[in-house]
Amino acid sequence: MVTLLAFLVALGVLITFHELGHYWVARLCGVKIKTFSFGFGPKLWSKRLGPDQTEWCISALPLGGYVAMLDEREGEVDPAERHRAFNTQSVFKRIAIVAAGPIANLLLAVFLFAFMAWMGQPEIAPVMSQPVAHSQAAAHGIKHLDKVVSVAGNDIEGLEDFSWTLLENAGQSRVPITFMRDGARFTADFDLSTLKLEEDAASPFEQIGIRFHYGDPWFVDVEPGSAADAAGVKAGDAVLAADGIYGLSVQELITRISTSGANGVRLTLEDEKGYVRDVYVVARVQTVDDGQGGQVTKPIIGVRVGIKPDIIWIKKGPIEGVVSGVDRMASITKTTYVAIKSMLVGEASTKTISGPITIADYAGKSAQMGWRVYLSFLAMISVSLGLLNLLPIPLLDGGHLLYYLVEIVRGRPVSDKWMQAGQKLGLLIVLALTALALTNDLLRLLE
Repeated sequence: MVTLLAFLVALGVLITFHELGHYWVARLCGVKIKTFSFGFGPKLWSKRLGPDQTEWCISALPLGGYVAMLDEREGEVDPAERHRAFNTQSVFKRIAIVAAGPIANLLLAVFLFAFMAWMGQPEIAPVMSQPVAHSQAAAHGIKHLDKVVSVAGNDIEGLEDFSWTLLENAGQSRVPITFMRDGARFTADFDLSTLKLEEDAASPFEQIGIRFHYGDPWFVDVEPGSAADAAGVKAGDAVLAADGIYGLSVQELITRISTSGANGVRLTLEDEKGYVRDVYVVARVQTVDDGQGGQVTKPIIGVRVGIKPDIIWIKKGPIEGVVSGVDRMASITKTTYVAIKSMLVGEASTKTISGPITIADYAGKSAQMGWRVYLSFLAMISVSLGLLNLLPIPLLDGGHLLYYLVEIVRGRPVSDKWMQAGQKLGLLIVLALTALALTNDLLRLLE
């Protein structure tokens, strides 16, 4: 139910906002609006409002909406109102009205990203872990705890910033990434020309050898009377180092403790108030269950270990938030068109195309993860909807814009014969893309 509701809300908001874009600009251009419907199918409720007695209605299928304008191609028009029909407007007004829908989706995404920036959100700090052996990152000498500060001249604040900026530069053969180490900056040029964005490919970061340090190990619980308790270890202590070695993973820490022997291990800890101290812990050999019905002896210190995320809080002012929203929308736009280009030339798989099933799944998951994640999902889908409608495919807004550009060049409208042929071709393309997206969705469900 959460997935279904989140999906319906997403579609309702995004498509209705798209139609409102058409509506607002059509009104500004003097076009008469006959109907604005929230949803499709049979009308459940309607009311006529305004000087034009526009019918506002709620329809049975909440999968978007539509705007019906006065148009001579849709029926007889009173001669007194002919100047208010859509088809009698200048080509530039028609372009503005048609383009307003996709542009409304892009502006909605900017607002949602800006809103989240104004409210502030937690992010993982873009700090490196030990890179993949024999990778670009390893060849450039990237070390554990190096922090990313910029990519191609763009300042990086959090891990999400780093992800989007890296994807935005996919396909480039020389992308400078600046790191901070011990207060000093250094820059390494990464080759992203062979970066693969397919769903079944390794993550872009793994492909260039980058791994992230998500946080330090920390002691979630300390068993009373244990070796750790006797040494002064407290629940909530973060482990900065063991025997002077910083940046250990949870598994590396556990291995070091269990193999420390009678000499014990020196732990550098940071408590919840930020106080740093060293403690010595000597593991005690105890008999414990092996999880298979038997028992085994192993050295333990009596703690439960987790990861304390390296979280930073990012919040922006009014202007900075808008700039951040525009930057994020532009980044997604560029990444989307790079992916489309790669698919058209055969460099990327069409498996990355998703349909309503996958979108519904992501909608439900994002809604359960909190309002920030859900709004981010809405913003990204809004960008995708706007860009999809701008593709020069007949039936879509982009197809109509293509007709109008041809009209400007030729000095007269495209003939009805060519427009009908284009509509049939567009329908075939849209049906083929829909079938491909649904097939990918079903294959994902069967995996």
